Amino acid sequence: MKYLKNNLIIISIITVAILLRFINLASIPVGFNDDEAAFGYNAYSILKTGMDEWGRFLPFPAFESFGDWKLVVYLYLTAISQFFFGMNEFATRFPSALFGVFAVFATYLLTKKLFEDRSGWQLWEGSRQRGASIWNQSKITNLHKASTGGKETTDRTRNEVIALVAAFLLAISPWHIAASRNAFESDLLVFFITISTYFFLVGLKNKKFITFSFLGFVISFYVYRSAWVFLPLFISVVIYSFRQQFKIPKVYLAKNLILAFILFLPLLPTVLTFKGQSRFLQESFISGVARAGINADINERRGVCKEHLPNIFCTLTYNKFLTFASTYISNYAGNLSFKTYFDKANPSGFQSFSTRSVVYLFELPFLILGIFLLIKQKNQALKILIPWLLFVPIGASFAGSGNYGRINLIMPSLEIIVAFGIYTFVASLKSKFFKNIFIIVLTITILGSVVKLIPDMFYSEPYFTSRFQRFGYKELFNYLASKEQEYDKIVISRKIDYGHQYMQYLYFAKVNPAYFIQNAQRHKSQDGWVILDSIGKYDFVDSVPGIDRLPTKTLIVAGEKEIEFPKPPIYTIDDLRGDTIFEIYDVSQVKLP
Repeated sequence: MKYLKNNLIIISIITVAILLRFINLASIPVGFNDDEAAFGYNAYSILKTGMDEWGRFLPFPAFESFGDWKLVVYLYLTAISQFFFGMNEFATRFPSALFGVFAVFATYLLTKKLFEDRSGWQLWEGSRQRGASIWNQSKITNLHKASTGGKETTDRTRNEVIALVAAFLLAISPWHIAASRNAFESDLLVFFITISTYFFLVGLKNKKFITFSFLGFVISFYVYRSAWVFLPLFISVVIYSFRQQFKIPKVYLAKNLILAFILFLPLLPTVLTFKGQSRFLQESFISGVARAGINADINERRGVCKEHLPNIFCTLTYNKFLTFASTYISNYAGNLSFKTYFDKANPSGFQSFSTRSVVYLFELPFLILGIFLLIKQKNQALKILIPWLLFVPIGASFAGSGNYGRINLIMPSLEIIVAFGIYTFVASLKSKFFKNIFIIVLTITILGSVVKLIPDMFYSEPYFTSRFQRFGYKELFNYLASKEQEYDKIVISRKIDYGHQYMQYLYFAKVNPAYFIQNAQRHKSQDGWVILDSIGKYDFVDSVPGIDRLPTKTLIVAGEKEIEFPKPPIYTIDDLRGDTIFEIYDVSQVKLP
């Protein structure tokens, strides 16, 4: 009971985090995207056979999936989850939700450690010297006293309160909740990077924690590719920034760096080959599908220019180097822009929301204030949080802007800075009356924001985004499974999707992994994506062939109005707005005169 009393606030925050991440986890977000299905089916295959869908025994450090070569940490966590919960949507999303909760507590620990330094508290010290006694009079301190049994010091109040606010902001963060409820490996990075940074700061005085820090950072490299660009920069800057505070032998640090490098070595061949570079080669504007459009635009503009100006001038003005540079700068700015965080996130709602922002608008002024004060006060948190913000978009900007899965490891730096801004603003208020008014207004604003988030997340977003979230595949393959015995062939058009719908079939039909490995007919596109052609009765085609070429006992699955027959479909599947996603035709009926 004493432990609960002393830690009541953080336990309450963790409880809120659990509720917002686990309630209706299997059904919200609506649908089940291709990456989730890939993790789920390959984990199922490993549990059944010890091999992934390609027949590779316990793949490491990456598995091929549908050609994007995903890293394996989330795969094996999903396998463990399926061992306990079975093969279902909840089990596949469980690791992400669990580590989302862990990230809230890790944020509390890191923030508390970051702001224990006294050197950057000029504003606080000035207020105390003027006799303000701010926090001893505030409601926040009273709450803190309640959580610590009345035992507190001024220093503990500062970092404890900021840590509690930061953890609470992450617990209710729309962005972090959305990330935690999707089976995406990038969400795990938020926890591993946060806790590893905390261990690093603790390790400045206690060398054994340096080992934990480096182990956590190494694991991050095996979680998601975004860490490959972010962490070398981040770790280098942090070590350099805190070089004078090391109280551990340099030999011990060198041993840990060597250990980390040895643990990283198995990943090196993947990093240097197509397995590691697949997403960059497939999706970046430098070498991915967007490159063709950029080249065409450059050539067209250069052609128009040459009609009026010298060739050399047009070549210097319109070329790949300048275009790529301007595109990258634009993407980088976009990944740190107001629109990305505080406007409607994404029309499709993918890994985010379509009708609301991923960050609460009330956080914006405190984010700006927090950044300003970190720089002005030269607090030790500045050495961690500002590089964190600036380094995250570096890798993501090669593929575009606004992809929340690629930039969500910017959390919890945003929430920590906002918490610092809120604390310092309250501390600057001299009047107890205005201080209390502000706390009341802020509390009402936060409660109102969370109350609005709940219907947005559970009702509004599913309604508007279901067709973009791969909704309907579960219903489709359940229906087709009930008809398999009646038909000789089932033809599914790839125009419905970009070729990954076969993974939805494997997952929801729970196709026997050994059977799939032996009987799958597939090929790879020019850019490395895997395309399944057939498995058993199922054919996946670029376009529906003429019905004269199909057996009579055939079902055709196509998108809405993709094909036209004189007879209507025998079955349709609609999204939550009532718009048709899939049309299913019986060839025997279509062939009737």
